[in-house]
Amino acid sequence: MAFVKIIIGLLTFILVSTGFLQAQNLKQDPKLLRGKLKNGFQYFIYPNHTNNQQTAIQLFVNAGSLQEEDNQLGLAHFVEHMAFNGSKHYPKNEVITYLESLGVKFGADLNAHTSYDETVYKITINSKTNENLEKALDIVSDWAFNLSFDSLEIEKERGIIIEEWRTKEGLSARLSDQTLPLIFANSRYGDRKPIGTLDILRHFQRSTLVDFYHKWYRPNLMGLAVVTNQDPKVVEKMVKKLFGDAKNRKPEAKRIAYRLSNHADTLIKIYTDKEASTIDFSYIGILPASKALKTEADFFENLKRNAVNTLIKKRFDRIGQLDDSYKSASMSVSDLLLNNGLSVGGATLYEGQVQEGIAKFLKERERLLRYGFNSSELNDYREQYKKQLQRAPQNNELNANMMLSQLKDVFFTGQVLMDKDERNKQVLRDIDRLDSLNLLEHLQGYFKPGNTAVMLTAPERLGSKIPNEIALRQLFAQAKQADLKRWTDNIEIPTQLLSDKPTSGQVIQKQSINEIGVTKWELSNGSKVYLKKNDSRKDHVQLTAFRKGGFIAVDSADYVNAVFAKNIIGASGAGEFTRAALTKYLNGNSASATFMIAPNREGLSASANRKDIKTMFELLYLKWTQPRVDSKIFGSVKKQSLDAARNKKFQVMEAYNLAINKAIGADDLDESNLSADRIEKGLQLDRIVPVFKERFQSAKDFDFVLVGDFDADSIQPLVEQYIGGLPSGPYTSEQRIPEYTQRENQEIIQYAGQADKATVNLFYQTTSIQYDYPDILKNELMENVLKVKLRKNLREEQSGVYGVGVSVSATSEPTALMRTRINFTCEPSRADFLIEQVQVELAKIAKDPSYFTEELENAKVQIYQAYEKQWGKDTFWSAELRNHIYFQFANWSFFTTYKQMLHQIKAADIADYTNSKMSKAYQVKAVLLPESFKK
Repeated sequence: MAFVKIIIGLLTFILVSTGFLQAQNLKQDPKLLRGKLKNGFQYFIYPNHTNNQQTAIQLFVNAGSLQEEDNQLGLAHFVEHMAFNGSKHYPKNEVITYLESLGVKFGADLNAHTSYDETVYKITINSKTNENLEKALDIVSDWAFNLSFDSLEIEKERGIIIEEWRTKEGLSARLSDQTLPLIFANSRYGDRKPIGTLDILRHFQRSTLVDFYHKWYRPNLMGLAVVTNQDPKVVEKMVKKLFGDAKNRKPEAKRIAYRLSNHADTLIKIYTDKEASTIDFSYIGILPASKALKTEADFFENLKRNAVNTLIKKRFDRIGQLDDSYKSASMSVSDLLLNNGLSVGGATLYEGQVQEGIAKFLKERERLLRYGFNSSELNDYREQYKKQLQRAPQNNELNANMMLSQLKDVFFTGQVLMDKDERNKQVLRDIDRLDSLNLLEHLQGYFKPGNTAVMLTAPERLGSKIPNEIALRQLFAQAKQADLKRWTDNIEIPTQLLSDKPTSGQVIQKQSINEIGVTKWELSNGSKVYLKKNDSRKDHVQLTAFRKGGFIAVDSADYVNAVFAKNIIGASGAGEFTRAALTKYLNGNSASATFMIAPNREGLSASANRKDIKTMFELLYLKWTQPRVDSKIFGSVKKQSLDAARNKKFQVMEAYNLAINKAIGADDLDESNLSADRIEKGLQLDRIVPVFKERFQSAKDFDFVLVGDFDADSIQPLVEQYIGGLPSGPYTSEQRIPEYTQRENQEIIQYAGQADKATVNLFYQTTSIQYDYPDILKNELMENVLKVKLRKNLREEQSGVYGVGVSVSATSEPTALMRTRINFTCEPSRADFLIEQVQVELAKIAKDPSYFTEELENAKVQIYQAYEKQWGKDTFWSAELRNHIYFQFANWSFFTTYKQMLHQIKAADIADYTNSKMSKAYQVKAVLLPESFKK
């Protein structure tokens, strides 16, 4: 639900057991090495034996915007920025430059965030050697205790943070200004937004900034989490050496635990905005923070919360399949703030059904609070969860980011980090203790009277057509008094996926591709299967299929039906199975199969664990040969799509985006540009299945890629029966190829919106490309060099932007096209100057290879490290084999000589490439200025 997502974004930053069980402490994962130094600094070191030779580091600071004085608003966040602008041992931007030389990408591998309660710094670094890791820890130590706060760097960063503030301006900022005071009423949160205020950002003195740093950046308010491939004991010695000598400055400021203020009533706010394009009803209830997981009782409470959240989502998903009173709805409970929990919920509504949609949502909410969940819902949840846990030991790869998130909870809440296997065993011990009664009591505990803020936001043009506060209160009262029955959902489930097994085809030819360890089978129905045995994920297989075709191979009269066929058929079930029946039939089964029709190809993606492979193939065959359309699903999809298309014309950037699409050649074959009139006339219930069947009537020329932990001899009979048994014969293959003709460069200047910001998009487009290796690597290297050079100029030198987006995309299908896009937001009066600076950087790169030698070498290191991190994974082989086969690359050098190919590319090659693919390309300059700038 759109508005609930906005709110979450704005904030981001009765037990049935014995007394003995309640007191039983959880056991810490023995692999975690943790400690506290004499100065109070805490550390958490966790080994990661995944073969990626990486270390992920996070520095936790137990201070955020809530710790600011009235003259420091925004300075907690400003301090965070200054960490990248110089410290005792790393002057100015040297830390970024140095880390980039080690393969660290600014933004992706090197970043930080500040919220109300915390500040967190993050580095992921290649740690093949201890030297790299120790250097990274030395940098983090400097961030913690030795920032330099150079006056010139402060002035530069002032502009950057003001531009960060500017990027957030617009509808979402105005919504936040209206709603956060309601949620944060009478609490310190209300006037401590992490971004701060423009007045203070523009005028604060250096001493005020330094005062915040010295007051709150002290060892006893800090912790360090390290997830590493290196020996934890060795890392511990580094930590003690680098962090042990820091002193806690006296006197120490008290770290107050701020909370949201309780209020006895329900506060309501109705807000309309000229630029709003959706109608959103939402509520947020203030709760105490959940208890940190320290005992088995805490664990069981957390298990109940997770179960409640999951079951609520499933309930609303099912309601959405049966009823279209609103577009979407949700309810959940979480700890988005350190010292408070929040219950969040609401619905996104249709114009003309606002009151009806709110009433429906509130009644379903009341039904949940009154009756909870039925036995069928709970049994399905338990079965699915158990099967998921039984599969978990087969995938032992550690997710470093997830581990860091858990270690963050250990530091900030005192939670116990459990060993994954022990945690799973605890779940299996507890899950059968979940019952309808204790889940209902748990759910009801989140909804006490008062402490709730209710919001209704809508486009200004609908102001007279939406309920007022009195009407909203009446809707709550009516739901409370409504005669509601327990939730029932009678679903008839067939006993088997396929009533008849398909007639097997045959493997008629086998070929070994020895360079990459792949076997190619040709089947009697004209399809091909590429098999790559890979055990990176034990007992798991991944299957994809693809063929040229897609929307542009469908008769133009059926184009709209082709665009929507995937979603409608995918949500309708298959064969004798409705969507709900198929979901219940497969509950606890790992098999999945999803079909797609894209602009210029059709295909599928399927996966399963080894024991469910046959089910995967049966599911694939069923969905391929027996598609179905549920009339309710069709009606709901059409209704939502019409509503979205009609509302697009009210979106502030719609005319601007349409002008760009026209200029770059994204014509009526772009599915995102479908008009309401075209959807209304073109989307027809009786044409969805025929269009789907047209694209999948034959398996001829489909390429299947099967990757994973399988035995070829054992899987061959399944491949022959369920892939070889698919229908063969002719199919429509001719595509309507779009033309991207070279033309005069274009300039688009438009005016819209209230926010004081310019949106800039620069496009460089050419059809003169060779889409194969090594040119694909040149695309990536050019993109990386451009990103760094534009960041250094527009952000660090000019203080003109918060960030610069650079993307280079290329393809040979359905026709050759390469498009480079550079985009940013900035102060309107500086747009022309900053665009000129982009051209300056492009000219320098195209003219002088020596200008970017350092950036190019850093980019090579980063790209190769990214390659190494992905190498060997099922997803890597599946995606790259698919690309090589679909785009008919000349050879397998991507797999066999990647490093050599990458390092053979010289700066002169990138200079020539930039000149030919950008300087000489068709160019579009598009600038959107505020409406007030229009003369």
